[in-house]
Amino acid sequence: GRAKANHVTPPLPPFPPWAHSRLVVDAGVPCGGLLGAQRERRSAGWEDRRRRRWKRGNGMSAAFNPKRSEELNLSAMLAKQWETDTKQMMTGQQGIDKMKEILAAEGAMPFDERSVPPEWEDALLLRFWVGFKKNCANAAEAFKKMLQWRKDNGINDIRDKILGGLKPEQFPRYEQLRRFYPLLKTGFDRNGCPINITLTGLIDPAKLVQTATTEEIRMYIVYEMEYKLVQLCRLTKETGVVYRALEVHDLKGLGMHHLATGPIALLRKIVSEVSSNYVELADKVLLLNVPYATVVRSVLKQVVPARSQHKLAVMGGVDDYQQTLTEHAERGEYHECLFGGGLPEGLEDSGEDDISKWNSVVVPARDKKILKEEVPRGKTFLWSVCPASQDVGLELIFVPGAKGGSQVGLFTSSERVASLQRGSHKATEDGCVVVTFDNSYSYINSKTVQFTFEVHDLGE
Repeated sequence: GRAKANHVTPPLPPFPPWAHSRLVVDAGVPCGGLLGAQRERRSAGWEDRRRRRWKRGNGMSAAFNPKRSEELNLSAMLAKQWETDTKQMMTGQQGIDKMKEILAAEGAMPFDERSVPPEWEDALLLRFWVGFKKNCANAAEAFKKMLQWRKDNGINDIRDKILGGLKPEQFPRYEQLRRFYPLLKTGFDRNGCPINITLTGLIDPAKLVQTATTEEIRMYIVYEMEYKLVQLCRLTKETGVVYRALEVHDLKGLGMHHLATGPIALLRKIVSEVSSNYVELADKVLLLNVPYATVVRSVLKQVVPARSQHKLAVMGGVDDYQQTLTEHAERGEYHECLFGGGLPEGLEDSGEDDISKWNSVVVPARDKKILKEEVPRGKTFLWSVCPASQDVGLELIFVPGAKGGSQVGLFTSSERVASLQRGSHKATEDGCVVVTFDNSYSYINSKTVQFTFEVHDLGE
């Protein structure tokens, strides 16, 4: 029995070192014996490695660099010799010139000046070249896709509004969305970099998709990113420094609701699409109030582009990060909520969701529910529908009351819906709207759908 006990292998990490010692004792192995000593050394070595890994991500890369603005000087970056992804040396000017050569050969030049203003051109190209590891072909391809994305989505119209003085609080549905995706713009660090704060722990993906449609969430993020780009490009034009932002993510309040698969997958898809068109806008990314790196890693992948994750600095509570923050900027340049103060106005309470006042219907498995709403001629039908958790099929049709009238499809989708959908229809004749919630494809789960229907006289 003793011989077998000597060969019992205690569990390996993530058990803490004291657990290994106890398991060895429980197996009948004296801690002073050879095997016990080996286990103790192995555990201690694991603990040392864990501490070193934590230290590397816990403030070592968060140190303030007072010469950062000199390093980011546009002329210096263009003249600097960089090592490319193929280990060759190339100046920044040579890099962007090669990008232009590739883009010209593919018909992407000359640039639309609304997308690439001449005074921003070199800095924008340089951001992509650096962001894509000095690979000219990859950077040029990404730049070309960015130009097409801006054209396809009308992003230059958004830029024109921002250049014309549009403020963040004037962005579409700003107040409703910031409750569940709070983004703060405060001051500047000691190098002149703008400070952007994301209260990541207060992001609620489930409530977010109940508050706004997918397109509204997407445009909220687009407006925020375009505002950031415009701000940085203006600073570069004024100072000659390719400024990037100091990004602060406060994880206080992080919980399992951040891992809700449906909403977080939707959010990840939106952030991935948008961030791929805004390259090298972050200088440092400081993560505050991090409980355990392994717990939050999947959340960080949703809100921080992969190419920026090497800039991360992971810190614990306020006592751990307060000094680091004040090294980067005066305390007044941040919001006091990072130092234990109150939350920004409008975020102090959880707030009652409008959706909690909506009607709801349960659609049994293998079944459909059909609702009807009368709409007189000249009136406008306003509708909002949101599945409570799982997806459901949705169809809305206007059916005229008089014989011979033509039905009008208000909403149909080849895919089931899992987030808020809304729309309107002005009736040109008396009729009713027929709403179908389809759960016939589900053999087990019933679905709860929340909805609100309103009929108004909105005039012309």
